[in-house]
Amino acid sequence: MPDKSPANSAEYEAFLRLFTRDQLRVLAYIRALIHDHAVANDVFQETSLELWRSFATFRRDEEFARWALGIARHQVLKYWRTRDRDRHVFSETLLAELSTVAIDRVGEMEPRQQALDQCVGQLSDRQRELIRLFYGENQSAAAIAQAWDRSVHAVYKSLKVMRRALLQCVESKLSGETG
Repeated sequence: MPDKSPANSAEYEAFLRLFTRDQLRVLAYIRALIHDHAVANDVFQETSLELWRSFATFRRDEEFARWALGIARHQVLKYWRTRDRDRHVFSETLLAELSTVAIDRVGEMEPRQQALDQCVGQLSDRQRELIRLFYGENQSAAAIAQAWDRSVHAVYKSLKVMRRALLQCVESKLSGETG
């Protein structure tokens, strides 16, 4: 079987530009269907390799994210097929339906992500640091509380207040765009 992966540096740069823009979407999609983060990361790596190998087949008039999620869908289904003896595994039909819905929603995520980025940018440095530690680095509230000399309750309360404020901010920005 001939290797169809792109060979020249222009193709490589084009792939990297598109992939780096949409890699978090692909990872989020995979994590939505595979809840074990270690397994999801492995499937993401396989998906990334398959995207690179298949890039020569990508039509430039297509949306890269949709194409990449289609390949991710196949990798997720391949993973779940190997686990079909586990009684807690979704049927392939359900996974296919979930995949289709997720791929269809790709276009809806971009404005919401942009609004969230703007809203997070309006937070104080300390609030952004709390978000980074808790959500980005997956530190526990107890670890943050200890490092910041605060109670665990205070950390959770801060997170709750910020989540509510961010939700209101995002919804306000989205309704302002459409209204």
